[in-house]
Amino acid sequence: MKSLSLLKLLVFGFCLSACSHANSDLESNTKAPDTAPQDSVAAGTAITQNCQTNTPLLLPAKEANTDASLTAYLQELQQAVQTQNTAQLQQLLDPNIKTDFGGNGGWSDFKAKWQPENKTSEVWLLLDHLLRLGGGYPLEGNTSLYALPYVYSQWPDSIDAFAHVAVVRDGTVLRDQPDTNAQTICTLDRIILQTDYEASYPQGQTAEKKEWWSVQTIDGQLKGYVNHTDVYSPVAYRALFNKNNKGKWLMTALVTGD
Repeated sequence: MKSLSLLKLLVFGFCLSACSHANSDLESNTKAPDTAPQDSVAAGTAITQNCQTNTPLLLPAKEANTDASLTAYLQELQQAVQTQNTAQLQQLLDPNIKTDFGGNGGWSDFKAKWQPENKTSEVWLLLDHLLRLGGGYPLEGNTSLYALPYVYSQWPDSIDAFAHVAVVRDGTVLRDQPDTNAQTICTLDRIILQTDYEASYPQGQTAEKKEWWSVQTIDGQLKGYVNHTDVYSPVAYRALFNKNNKGKWLMTALVTGD
């Protein structure tokens, strides 16, 4: 059994590795994406090239966002991210925003951790990546709490969040070796995969330096490697937003782990 510290290292690496290599254009005028009108978790069959597996799907939230104030807030957040506007970002954060589970928080801690005034800060790539993935309401019936990405908000309680990841790109290629030129086993839909940290490549490297993750489907029918940009962990970085009693949305947490 993997140690908890190893799992937390894996979690941190999943996000920073994917975000730092994402093909993200912060100068574009892309709007924050609405959640896709699809079921969140559907236990079924994911059809691939000459392959199929009975394993759970994890799809963007089914419910469309009908809260005009949330839509406006996400658009403003996207604008702040695109322009890397630190002052605008600060106005969109709760004054007591949580940055970890150790009790730290507030703008001063957020600024010290992320250094958003630096144009090369990881926070801009991270927030851009989360916005592009889209989110949902993590608590049924509670429309005053919203979360990015959907991988966190839609994750099923029945599956260990520390030992699995979600495919976040349609047509993700599963290969038999950790190499872009390796043989294709099949292409995957947005399914949930079990991970093997020790077998992920490069072996012996920290999680943020992993380029390929060793994975297998939950039913054990398929096993191989997927590129780190094609998957996301439900306990990697996520942003939480709350609507206060004045109807104003603010980001209340940007945290990783559990």
